[in-house]
Amino acid sequence: MRRLTTGPSRTRLFTPDAGDTAAAVGNAGVDVAATVTLILWMEEVCGDLLHPALEKGEASVGARVAVDHTGPAWTARPVAVEARITAVEGRRITFAVAARQDGREVMTGEHERVVVSLARFLEGVSSEGPEFTPATGERVSFWFDVISPWSYLASLTIGRLARRRGVGVDWRPVHLASLMDAVDGMRPMEQSPQRRAWYLQDIVDHMAEAGLPYHPHDGQPMRPSRALRCMAHAADRDLAEPFVEQVMRGYWAEGADITDPDVLQEMADRVGLGPRSMAEIAADPHYKAVIGANTREAFDAGLFGVPAFIFRDKLYFGSDHMDMLDAAMASPGF
Repeated sequence: MRRLTTGPSRTRLFTPDAGDTAAAVGNAGVDVAATVTLILWMEEVCGDLLHPALEKGEASVGARVAVDHTGPAWTARPVAVEARITAVEGRRITFAVAARQDGREVMTGEHERVVVSLARFLEGVSSEGPEFTPATGERVSFWFDVISPWSYLASLTIGRLARRRGVGVDWRPVHLASLMDAVDGMRPMEQSPQRRAWYLQDIVDHMAEAGLPYHPHDGQPMRPSRALRCMAHAADRDLAEPFVEQVMRGYWAEGADITDPDVLQEMADRVGLGPRSMAEIAADPHYKAVIGANTREAFDAGLFGVPAFIFRDKLYFGSDHMDMLDAAMASPGF
């Protein structure tokens, strides 16, 4: 197991449906997310947070759950599940966990996981164990920029959706301003004062609905180039998902200065992104070229903004169309 410290956190968005309710597990008439559903989601987020620290052949398993189910979580509305590492005792990791819907707490508590050797853990287990859906081998490309609040929402959801469908994710950071120049795209912040006011309120409303903290940097929009290059490096190191989350949460929820290499380094350290420094990566001509190439490819693919997804050669635009993307990933390809 790689070195872990207290403090790192992760948030994922889940939208309960009828199959996730207490009624679906036998509590007739109680059409809200079941306690066991919320606990399973908390375990999933904790496991995701631990994953970058695992060595080959290791896995994490749940050891203890102590939660209070404090309110109902309704179907068809997103639930934000957050986990934060609070203690590391050898291979036993403790997390503070919480779930919120519409900005309202629905569950809070603590969870412990233990990092194990998977081979040893499975010794003596019958080969006729649970069946798992094999990966499809398909991939979805996810195009995003840190200065897009909708990319903040999408980045906390796409990894989980794709894993559930056995689909890989290609994380493709782009320079949104350059893409907008290329397509002469609509810039909401440059529209009429009335539309700009509505747009800013709409962002606040969507973040509250998703249960996500929203306290963007006072300098928004900041120059994203350094962060984008570091994100491209994280994708090369198979750490895009946790690092992008750190940057997005820092910028949109914690007022972090993403132009500061020291701030980016702190984020990289939390997810084990190394050994090169983020200052070095941000100045590397290779990663400048990667962002330029991504942006040109986005234009050539017909993109006109972010977040955007391409799956089976079809474009899905915006965080509000991820339900359609999820349905497409769940359907068989022909």
